[in-house]
Amino acid sequence: MPFGFKNVGATYQRLMNRMFKEQIGITMEVYVDSMLVKSLKESDHLTYFEESFQVMNKNGMKLNPTKCTFGVGSGTFMGYLVTERGIEANNRCGLSIQL
Repeated sequence: MPFGFKNVGATYQRLMNRMFKEQIGITMEVYVDSMLVKSLKESDHLTYFEESFQVMNKNGMKLNPTKCTFGVGSGTFMGYLVTERGIEANNRCGLSIQL
């Protein structure tokens, strides 16, 4: 889907919400083309990946391997640092205030 049209972001988000409606908010978070698979237990993580890959395969969706990171304990998602403890401020995105 070309991203040059006016409403393409909202349309793509609706598509992602429909595709992953069973996972969003439970085992997965999706914002436009950014996806995060989450789990409380490491043993469940591969199952959740498999579920999300099945949905992607069913809908003909492909991932760009250079933009993927799998099985990490922490990482950035939408500019926030996501860790085992929860969502934290990302130190690399500091604000400067000039007086």
